[in-house]
Amino acid sequence: MTEETQEFAGQTAIVTGAARGLGRAIAGLIAGRGASVIMVDLDGPGVDAAAQALSAKGLKASGHKCDVADEGELISLRKLIEGRGNRLDVLINNAGGWRYGTTRDITVADWDWTFRVNLLSMFLATRTFMDMMIARKYGRIVNVASTDAYRPKPKLPHYAAAKAGVISLTKTLADELGPHQVLVNAVSPGAIATETAKSQGWIAERIPFIPVRRAAEPEDIAEAILFLASPRNRYVVGETIVVNGGSLMV
Repeated sequence: MTEETQEFAGQTAIVTGAARGLGRAIAGLIAGRGASVIMVDLDGPGVDAAAQALSAKGLKASGHKCDVADEGELISLRKLIEGRGNRLDVLINNAGGWRYGTTRDITVADWDWTFRVNLLSMFLATRTFMDMMIARKYGRIVNVASTDAYRPKPKLPHYAAAKAGVISLTKTLADELGPHQVLVNAVSPGAIATETAKSQGWIAERIPFIPVRRAAEPEDIAEAILFLASPRNRYVVGETIVVNGGSLMV
């Protein structure tokens, strides 16, 4: 094996929202490069099945049901990790979700849920696990934002605002944790051809507006995330990398 294929050897990584889609792709790639991956999702059976699929390939992965917007559940997960060896090198804050609605239609409950799932979860997960990285003077945290943060989104104003918040939070966390050699960055994906997106039927209408004329596969986004999460990233801090096939150019 080349050095690159095992660049995460000996490391422990958490990937949230890992039962399917982008999170599952991230977990698969990072486990394939040597990490022991803790896959977290609110869908317990789904994340267990995803972890078992990786384990069947000889990779190190375990599934854990956890609401990452619940601080108590996150603390319980941290205690479990501490009991297994007290090491955490990588945190990928990928969990998120959306509910369609215009400004006129969305409820306060919709707004609160959207910010809880997409922004509060990243704040709480980072706060819960950052001391494990600070103690070792090493860590990589990557938050998944969205290109929706940069555009008017009449049917997703709450989601777009929450993802803009992710970008802002990333900068603040990067400034706070950088002196401890914990590097915090974000990735803003464009359209991703996940199973959920395909089932909703909106991928095809986006293609003409993407210069490369295709939606991203989950692995396309995961590769960018893995660079930021890897030891190869030594000096990128507080940045948000846009990975969208060029669609923000038009």
